[in-house]
Amino acid sequence: MAAAKIIPSRRERVSAEESLQIAASQAPAHPPAIIEPSDKATTLNLRLRESTAAAITHAAKERSLTIKQLIMQAAESYGIPIAPADLENRTPRRRVVGSW
Repeated sequence: MAAAKIIPSRRERVSAEESLQIAASQAPAHPPAIIEPSDKATTLNLRLRESTAAAITHAAKERSLTIKQLIMQAAESYGIPIAPADLENRTPRRRVVGSW
């Protein structure tokens, strides 16, 4: 005969430790769930002098990079871990419309 499940009533609060014990007793072969943290895109706004912005824009164009790629590559060169998606050129490509 199988062991009875030990589940507290809905009115009782279960501690994290008790929850782990219940899960381990019900599914001992299953590994613990690993939840990857969210890495959603966000905005970083910088206030720069026009001359600095122009110099960054010019340097990016010379290297055929976006401004974001140039800045992310520079940050990566200082040992800052950069998400691979932030190193890509994700600029939407313009569709070329044929002449009428």
